[in-house]
Amino acid sequence: MKKTKKQRVKTIVFMCIFSATLIALYFYIRTRTVPFPMESVSSMSETERLLAKDITKNYPSSPREVLKLYSRITKCLYNEKLTKEQTEQLANQLRQLFDEELLQNNPTENYLSDLNVEITEYRKANRSIMNYVIENSDSIKYWDKEKQKYASSVMSFTTKEKNDYSKIFEEFLFKQDQDNNWKILGWKLTDKKEIDVSEK
Repeated sequence: MKKTKKQRVKTIVFMCIFSATLIALYFYIRTRTVPFPMESVSSMSETERLLAKDITKNYPSSPREVLKLYSRITKCLYNEKLTKEQTEQLANQLRQLFDEELLQNNPTENYLSDLNVEITEYRKANRSIMNYVIENSDSIKYWDKEKQKYASSVMSFTTKEKNDYSKIFEEFLFKQDQDNNWKILGWKLTDKKEIDVSEK
């Protein structure tokens, strides 16, 4: 009988300690400020961040934001040493910013082939994209035509080839799709020499 009581006491003590440990662990997790080890966004490379981005669910809200993402992806494609798979994945991310008409005129296979040729030429010429500048939101032009909304915006790319720097200005044309997303319809070189980037 005495042995049974001792066993019961031991069991009760064990359960109390176990319960206290669980409660302490629960509050530790709840109040913990340092996250458990995992790859954070800040530790990811630009390539990884762009590949992880869900453009469909988080589509850029304006033509200017579309150009920001377009420029980030373009800079990554031309500057970084990527695997074939990464190049194709980034190209597909870029194509999500394109209007249906532009996609039809540039089938995926042809687009990837042309892109790889351009990237190879960039590498051979020891050329790289240094930075990009997009004109401010107030400078973007909007208009309607045949119940369709359009917009245009100018941006510049600064490239470096060996020790020489050059700046290219391009004008982008946008078309708003049925989901009210601004899609790139096309772009062309422009003779513009400067753009207003200051946001009011």
